[in-house]
Amino acid sequence: MRALRLPVRGLELNALVRGEGPLTVLLHGWLDHARSFDALAPLLPGRTIALDHRGHGDSSWGPEAAFYHLVEYVADLDGALAVINAASDGPVRIVGHSMGAIIGLLYAAARPDRVSHVTMIDGAPFIVTPPEVPDRISSWLEDLRGSRKRRLVASFEDAEERLRRFNPQLPPAAAALLARGGVSADPAQGGQLAWKWDPLLRGHSPLPFTESILRALFARVQCPVLLVRADRGMLPEEAEVKRRLDTVRGLQVVSAPGGHHVHLESPEEVARLITAAWPG
Repeated sequence: MRALRLPVRGLELNALVRGEGPLTVLLHGWLDHARSFDALAPLLPGRTIALDHRGHGDSSWGPEAAFYHLVEYVADLDGALAVINAASDGPVRIVGHSMGAIIGLLYAAARPDRVSHVTMIDGAPFIVTPPEVPDRISSWLEDLRGSRKRRLVASFEDAEERLRRFNPQLPPAAAALLARGGVSADPAQGGQLAWKWDPLLRGHSPLPFTESILRALFARVQCPVLLVRADRGMLPEEAEVKRRLDTVRGLQVVSAPGGHHVHLESPEEVARLITAAWPG
């Protein structure tokens, strides 16, 4: 594994590269980081590039006047692929977990000629309805006033405990991996340990993604899409997932044993499901 720094839209995005051959881009979930694919990436054939999204892991934070709207991550992915000249190698495969799954599907809708396959791991788009928007705008304005000082933790063990408190199904080994990659010494706070992610990530975007908007977007996806639904994860029942994504023509939904971070719990099974679904 080697690290790359990708200049994208005025930021530097961190990327972890493994292997050689056809490219698969790995997109992590909200408040996670690229190391969350450490168990899965070595099991996938070809070359993998796991990105730290802006504001996460070892990537740059958004500037002072910025916010983390979902569409910004989609544009960052487009910029990252341009930097690594992926287009010259043909369409890429995308594997995304949670928020990363949504980003991958949106990108396949916006750039259908540049994606050959999308895997969504326990992630599906969330809907913001028009009646919610006024309150979300008010909340967003308050979020912009909040402190961006990194949030302290007492130790790596404390970070692991917090992760498992938020997600009780997270196995200890998975919590340890996420904590070790998600916490570092903060020079601005005397070298105390703190989460790497930007506290502004916890704000709520007021941009509406209504059901009609999402349906129109996903109708533009041309590649096959695999949704790996964790049987103890955060998604609704399979029938409801299929209803939400019924305009995705090439959708396949399968279930795997595990919680929301099923790719850390059962990486061999998730890798088997992904590679079996990839076009020959």
